[in-house]
Amino acid sequence: MQDPSPDPTATEDEVFGGINLLARSLDDLDDRGLVLSLSAFAEDALGSLLKAYLIPSEATTQLLEGFNAPLGTLSARIKGAYAMGLITKNQFSDLERLRKIRNDFAHTWKPVSLAQPKLAALAQAMSYSRIDSRFPTTIGEKVKSSISCLLIELRSAEHQLPIRGARARLSGNPLIAGFAGNDFAAQLGEAQKELARIQHQLETTEDEERAFNRQLLAALPDRFAVVGRPDTPQQQAELGALYEQVRTLLLQHAA
Repeated sequence: MQDPSPDPTATEDEVFGGINLLARSLDDLDDRGLVLSLSAFAEDALGSLLKAYLIPSEATTQLLEGFNAPLGTLSARIKGAYAMGLITKNQFSDLERLRKIRNDFAHTWKPVSLAQPKLAALAQAMSYSRIDSRFPTTIGEKVKSSISCLLIELRSAEHQLPIRGARARLSGNPLIAGFAGNDFAAQLGEAQKELARIQHQLETTEDEERAFNRQLLAALPDRFAVVGRPDTPQQQAELGALYEQVRTLLLQHAA
């Protein structure tokens, strides 16, 4: 999967060009067209924001794209972006208001207007634009200015992610078994016994059992890392010898 990170050197037109094209078309739309267009752009912008934040992987693509993708709808993307801390509480609330208005327009063929009390209340509750100094004199203008500002904020947030180094990171921690003993000398002795046992198993087993023992061998460096601190230079040298012996055996018993 190609890294979906936005280019931090992108020009302003590359980042906001789509919004500019959308803004030029909104004046010619009726209420239904206005709401559906803003909602479609919001869904796309949230998808891009989530993709830029999540770990680049096939799993991310499957979450966001395709039939029945868990994060493929506007509702899921709004909730996902908020749960991941990518949008503010106010942005979440305004997007939810837009989604509810969109649902009324999308789920009926009958005439629907933003002037209807239920939809007007949702629109009036939206935040005023933070970049437009003109007061919206109609419900349609309020929706347009509020959501247009929000869309610019989403695109800006997406663009800022790689600049700030903000991206989901793997944080899972596999279990690592240490070695018995109350001090370094005892733990070192157990480590040496374990390495000798694994070496013997590698030389006397085959197929799946041999692959199992090679996995045990590959895990030893992490296990060595959790033993106590060496008390003497000799112990330090003995620990270093164990690491070297593991590297040699891994080469000898390459899969």
